[in-house]
Amino acid sequence: MRALAASPAADRLRLVSTGLLLSVAAVILVGALLAVLFGAPGWDSRFAYLSAADAVLEGRSPYPGLDDPALDEDKGYVYPPQLAIAYTPLAPLPLEVATGIAVLATIAAILGALAVAGVRDIRCYAAVLLWAPTVNAIENANVSAALTLGLALAWRYRATVWPFAVVVGLAVSTKLVLWPVLVWTVSMRRLRAAALAAGAGVLVTLAAWAAIGFAGLAEYPDLVSHLSDLQEDRSYSIAGMASALGLPQAAGRLAMLVLGGALVVACWRFGRRGDDRRAFTCAVVAALALSPIVWQHYLMFLLVPLALARPRFTAAWLLPVVLWLSPRLGHGDGVQPFLPALVVGVLLYLMLARPKERPVVAEAA
Repeated sequence: MRALAASPAADRLRLVSTGLLLSVAAVILVGALLAVLFGAPGWDSRFAYLSAADAVLEGRSPYPGLDDPALDEDKGYVYPPQLAIAYTPLAPLPLEVATGIAVLATIAAILGALAVAGVRDIRCYAAVLLWAPTVNAIENANVSAALTLGLALAWRYRATVWPFAVVVGLAVSTKLVLWPVLVWTVSMRRLRAAALAAGAGVLVTLAAWAAIGFAGLAEYPDLVSHLSDLQEDRSYSIAGMASALGLPQAAGRLAMLVLGGALVVACWRFGRRGDDRRAFTCAVVAALALSPIVWQHYLMFLLVPLALARPRFTAAWLLPVVLWLSPRLGHGDGVQPFLPALVVGVLLYLMLARPKERPVVAEAA
C-alpha cells in the first residue's frame, strides 16, 4: 500500500507556497539581523535582564522598588534571580554586543524548539518566522523563546528521569506559570520525574537567592503582585480581556481560574487515559490561561504542541499570523484584545483533534 501520488497542480502549489513562505521569512529574519547590527531590538534583555545582571555583579539587589518608574516603563526585573545570574557572562560586554547575542540566541532557541519537537518540514520553520509572537519574542529578546525550547526538550526527554527533571525544574522555576507541566507529568504517572523536577526547581531558586544574599526575597511577592496590578488589565490574559469588556478585576480573575482549571482537569484526564500528547497540550494552554499577564511572545509556547499535532505544514501554522492585527505592546481596542484568545482556541481545537488518515491505494503489481 502507498499514498496516492500528488497531482502536478498540487506539486506546483506546494512549490509556490514554499517559495513565498521562505521569501517572506527571509525578509523578516534579515530585518531582525540588521536590527541587531544597529542595536534596535532586545528590549527585555537590554533594559531588564542585563541591568539585573550588572546589579548582581556589583552586589546590589536586581529588583526595583514598588514605586520605581522602571515598572511602569516595562524595564523592571521581576523574575527569580537565576535568570539575572545566567546573564552575568554578558554583562561585561558592550551593551549592543550583549543585546545582539541575546537576540541571536532567541532566534536559535525558536528554530531549535522546532527541530527538537521533530519538525522537518521547512515550510513550518518559515511560517513560524512570520508569526507576530515570534517577532515580538525576537524584538524583546526575552526568556519566552528559551522556555519554548525547554518545553520541546521536556517532551523529547519525557521518558527519562534526570534530563527531564533538570529541564522542567529550570523552566518552571524561571517562570512559575508553567507549573501545569508538572500536572501533566504526574497524570502520566511519572512520579519520580515530577518530584525531582519540583525539587530541582526549588534547589536552583534557593541557590540563586543565596548567591545574591537573599536580596529582595522578602519583597518579591509584593513586587510580583504589584506588577500584575499594573499590567494585567492591558495584556492579552483572560483578566485583560475582562477589563476590555468593562468587567471588574475580580470577575476577570475568576474567569481565569475557571477556564484555566478546566484545562488542568482536561490535562489530568487525558494523562490518566495515557494520551500523552493531548495532556501535554492542555498543560501548555492551561499555563497561558492561568497567567495574569499574557503578551504576544507568550504564545510561542504553543509552537511545541502544534509541532507535535501537525509536524507537516498545514494552514494551522499560519493562524498566529493573524495576530499582526493586534498590537504587540498593550492589547489594543475593539476586537484586538480578543484575537490572541481566538487564535489559541482554534489552535487548541486543531491540536486536540485527531488527524485524518490519508487515503491509500494498492501498489501496482
